[in-house]
Amino acid sequence: MPFLAAIFSALEVVPLTLLTLDAWDFIQLTQSRCDTCGINISIPHKWTFYFLMAVGFWNFVGAGVFGFLINLPIVSYFEAGTILTPNHGHTAMMGVFGMMAMALMVFALRQVLTDGQWRRPEKYMRISFWGLNAGLALMVATSLFPGGVLQLLDVLKNGYWHARGPEFSGQRIVRIIEWLRMPGDLVFIGLGVIPALIAVILTYRSINNQPP
Repeated sequence: MPFLAAIFSALEVVPLTLLTLDAWDFIQLTQSRCDTCGINISIPHKWTFYFLMAVGFWNFVGAGVFGFLINLPIVSYFEAGTILTPNHGHTAMMGVFGMMAMALMVFALRQVLTDGQWRRPEKYMRISFWGLNAGLALMVATSLFPGGVLQLLDVLKNGYWHARGPEFSGQRIVRIIEWLRMPGDLVFIGLGVIPALIAVILTYRSINNQPP
């Protein structure tokens, strides 16, 4: 039964991967021209589709790859409760549901603004998109995944109790890896969250300044 549950957990990658491919088709459409008039095709919800593509990417990496690592019954005995668990949790939760929420928010912001009003918020949403994805990637690459691998190796060598105790967490290399998460956090907040908040504020002000 646990093995069957692990299979279904891994298969959730399939539908969202198809969603990513569909979003990519829309992105390609924004870079094309009308066959009859020769004018560039304008898609107002470009950044919505970019965030939807991020959903598919992080679903594959976070829920698929990292989730499969800790869901298999053979390995979950050694990995559940280690840093590999939040490594999966951060990428799957923020990467899938967080980016989906961002896509819905961008869709709503763009829908209530004209093309001219959208120019300023769009600049910040562009920064937010790359900031959120880069920050999340840095968290994983510099801290969560390396720390999880070291902890797993300690589990296999000294036992689960040792890897969960101060004998492991007190090591200098482990503390360095923990501090290495800060750059990813700063990028995530400074270039991801704050620009998105500014875009929301600009949209709100534009709506209030519209004539009745």
